[in-house]
Amino acid sequence: MLFGKRTRRTRLLVAPAALSALSAVALIGVAAGPSQAATRPGWADTSALSVRVHALDSGAGQRYATVILTNRTHKTVRTQGYVGLQLLDAHGKDVPTHVVRDRGRAEPITLKPGQSAYTRLHWGVVAGVGEPTKAEKDPTRLEVTPPDSRSHLNTAWKLGEVLQKGRIDITPLAKGTGPRF
Repeated sequence: MLFGKRTRRTRLLVAPAALSALSAVALIGVAAGPSQAATRPGWADTSALSVRVHALDSGAGQRYATVILTNRTHKTVRTQGYVGLQLLDAHGKDVPTHVVRDRGRAEPITLKPGQSAYTRLHWGVVAGVGEPTKAEKDPTRLEVTPPDSRSHLNTAWKLGEVLQKGRIDITPLAKGTGPRF
């Protein structure tokens, strides 16, 4: 009876069923051992990471670089997904930035102390249709927000202007420091 008066008989029927369910949960917990959450590394946030940008070979109006996040703690951390990016000028003001994620698969990454994860960047330095042939503002800094984080890290941007309305294509994070070409 869902609504209405509870009788002694209803309480007697519910009590054994509840005890059986609790016993089953207790047995499952004992058989499974410690929870995964207790053994999984913590999430990599800005307090655990450092950031740097590494230029890659370029050509024909195309530019490439990697943004590298390194675990700077003495603990293992984990991450997964895409970083957020924002270009800044010399005064700390936003420079037009339009981040486009590729359709790659974001794999879980575990970083031991000193290990890194990277994302590859691609952008153009040839003006798009109706765009000036030079960017309105030259970026000097890059703000990087790790996946699932609300705070960011800053690093120098010495890779010149980003045309095509600030479009930067990025890949999901991958383990390592990226290609060296």
